Amino acid sequence: MARLSTKDKEKPFILIGAAVLGVIIQNILNTDFPWMTYVVEIGVFFVILAVMLPVEIKDVGSAFKKVKPTTIVIIVNFIVIPLFSWSMGWLILKNYPDFWVGAILYTLTPCIGWYLIFTDIAKGDVAWGISLLPWNITLQIILMPLYLYFLIGKVIPVDFSALIRSVLLFLVAPFVLGFIIQKYMIKKKGKDYFFNNFKSALGEVKLWALVVVILSMFISQKSLTLSEINKVGLLVIFLIIFFFVLFLLAVLIGKIFNLGYADTVTMAFTTTARNSEAVIGVAVAAFPGRPLVYMAIILGPIVELPLLLIIAKIIMQFRNFLESNRKILPLADSEN
Repeated sequence: MARLSTKDKEKPFILIGAAVLGVIIQNILNTDFPWMTYVVEIGVFFVILAVMLPVEIKDVGSAFKKVKPTTIVIIVNFIVIPLFSWSMGWLILKNYPDFWVGAILYTLTPCIGWYLIFTDIAKGDVAWGISLLPWNITLQIILMPLYLYFLIGKVIPVDFSALIRSVLLFLVAPFVLGFIIQKYMIKKKGKDYFFNNFKSALGEVKLWALVVVILSMFISQKSLTLSEINKVGLLVIFLIIFFFVLFLLAVLIGKIFNLGYADTVTMAFTTTARNSEAVIGVAVAAFPGRPLVYMAIILGPIVELPLLLIIAKIIMQFRNFLESNRKILPLADSEN
């Protein structure tokens, strides 16, 4: 059974520590560092490239061997969640627009990595989860400009040219370059080397590159004060509600549509786990000088990780509940 590595468990705390350290350093030095903007942009590009590199964009159609659950997951991830996140932000964070924007950004993009670990822990259908990955990465790139313009543009002003630049520079370009590098390295070194030795080394470099990015982001943001950080309680409430509502929604959908336990587990983690790394670059480029937006995105994983572990334990208690209809309707398996 898959397990979270020590690095995965510690990562959210390392990142939030880098953010807090950056705020402290800026408050001590109390000066501008305009050159750090370039450090942030180069670092973010590298981090997102490292995220995209191991993603195999192939067999996209294999997800639709399970037509019903795949269609449901796409609708939940790319229609239900953006609208739900915006609405819940209006209820909880409307007096703090930067946190609201950060929360929306964080929840917009489905995870393209560790949701498979939680799927395996809870004994879901990992193979189907892998086949969903190309859809998750492709659709979040295509739809991001629409989300930014129609959802986030309702909260704070959005510069359309900066929006397009951020999506092209920090989503499209790393995606294309990652695909090219992946094909080249597999051809030269072999698939086994790329997805084992190289991927493992890349993960280490990516983590510490992200630490440098976050530290630089907050050192360069003179507008953020320590007193503003005490508003994170509302953001934590937002995130807790978000994860548990989506978990309950997955269980309810699984029961109503008779998906069975394994597919419901996969759907639960595909729709709850989020991809914070992919939106950091978009946030930096599209919303400069708004450090609370970045703080909201970085805080997300520190809340997400323990909640997903709890959800993995809870959902295993629903096995009999989710399988009960399938015993009565044995033909339902063929519908998936």
